[in-house]
Amino acid sequence: MRGKIGPILILSLMVLAVASCGCADNTNQQAVQNSSTIQITDMLDRQLAVPAEISSVVATSPPSNILVYMLAPDKLAGWNFKNNFTQPFMDERYSNLPVIGGWFGTQTGNYETIINMHPDIVIEGYTTDGEIHEAIERRQESFGSIPVVAINDSIIFVNESDPTIEYVGKLLDCEDQAEKLIEFRSLLLNEINSTVKDIPKDKKVRVYYAEGPKGLMTDPSGSQHSQVIDICGGINVADCQLTPGNGMTQVSIEQVMSWNPEVIITSNPQFYSAVYSDPLWASVDAVQNKRIYLAPQNPFCWIDRPQGPHLILGTAWTAKMLYPDLFTDMDLPKLTREFYSEFFHYDLTDKELDVLLNHSAEATT
Repeated sequence: MRGKIGPILILSLMVLAVASCGCADNTNQQAVQNSSTIQITDMLDRQLAVPAEISSVVATSPPSNILVYMLAPDKLAGWNFKNNFTQPFMDERYSNLPVIGGWFGTQTGNYETIINMHPDIVIEGYTTDGEIHEAIERRQESFGSIPVVAINDSIIFVNESDPTIEYVGKLLDCEDQAEKLIEFRSLLLNEINSTVKDIPKDKKVRVYYAEGPKGLMTDPSGSQHSQVIDICGGINVADCQLTPGNGMTQVSIEQVMSWNPEVIITSNPQFYSAVYSDPLWASVDAVQNKRIYLAPQNPFCWIDRPQGPHLILGTAWTAKMLYPDLFTDMDLPKLTREFYSEFFHYDLTDKELDVLLNHSAEATT
């Protein structure tokens, strides 16, 4: 019996050894396969692990939300808000994404709603909900294992947005798209700056930014909400306090009359549709000379609320409205088509382009 047991035992041990090697190999392979995260440093110098392949992104406020859409639309999981346009000038793949809210202005998002969507990461950018460091700590604690990636709030400023665009391009593996956006911004702002930088102060256009349905709220020079006026060489006539955060300082019609702007730009369709027939505004130069301009609204307002990288196109529109004689060579319809195709992922029809760019004609009809 002992003579038979020896070979059998040896054979059994060999089988077990081979099987053990196989299990070890499988375990190692599984470990490699499960190593699907990478270490990154966010824009607040926080170290965190994120999926190596990011396919689903939630952003907590409109500026970062719109940036993700412009750079990597197929990775966007939902919108902070959505304008109720009959035709949103947006592909249905994106216009039909759910509205999930966020933390911006007076809006408070719902953590459970976002967690149940199982995004790969949450991007936290500009917020009025406290200081950004505190907000990130709150977000990460509330989102648990979902990585919260902080990006610089420079994305709300047209002149300062390149580092954030570049960072998100690398984060979402869309560096070529980010570079296109940076180049578009650089070429456009260089053209605007080179055109307006030598305008004598007494030749600069005096501009009022009319906000609210009655046009009697505004933001002075230096505000993030009126930045396009400053960039385009206009003189913002609003001599009033800058209201932090949401802005929209209340003013009176008497103040506006005393400032007597040559041009009024607005993002409020209700004010725009009523101002020419409102006797309170009749003596203002901008009204008498029919130089009131409603910023394009679709799919997002071009000049303010929300702020974000799409305001790049709004600077071109503002420059043309303030100084049409100086920007005769700027082809706004061509720029608009290009921007919408490249960054809003939508090819405008001729009719849609006309709707976007020709609101001012309605005032004279």
